[in-house]
Amino acid sequence: MTSLIQETNGKIRDLPISERLRNLLLEAGEATDIQKVVVTSGGQCAKGTCTKRTGSPRHDLGNAADLELWIDSRRLAFTNPLELPVFERFVSACARLGATGIGAGESYMGPSTIHVGYGNRAVWGASGSPANA
Repeated sequence: MTSLIQETNGKIRDLPISERLRNLLLEAGEATDIQKVVVTSGGQCAKGTCTKRTGSPRHDLGNAADLELWIDSRRLAFTNPLELPVFERFVSACARLGATGIGAGESYMGPSTIHVGYGNRAVWGASGSPANA
């Protein structure tokens, strides 16, 4: 069974993710045998309603998360050739379930963190480029 943990205390994007996104991530985790999804950057207030926010509006109102995938008490890395297929299955499941924004790249958020959420349909990596994903 997949669990979802939000570890965002002290971060700018520390608001909960939306229930819709939470359900999507749990279902994708179940479909790909992920034991734990750890949200490291969650929701933020909508643009114009507060000053504690950063970046694009994708994370507004909890509609996106930056997250890690865990199996056997170990954080996975998409730079590990043995673990990359797990990430590929997970993001494919997220897209199939309705996620429209997926980002990853070692020089973007490191080798273990990916972005999944809603908003305009896009896939990206470092510098916002799909070629770097």
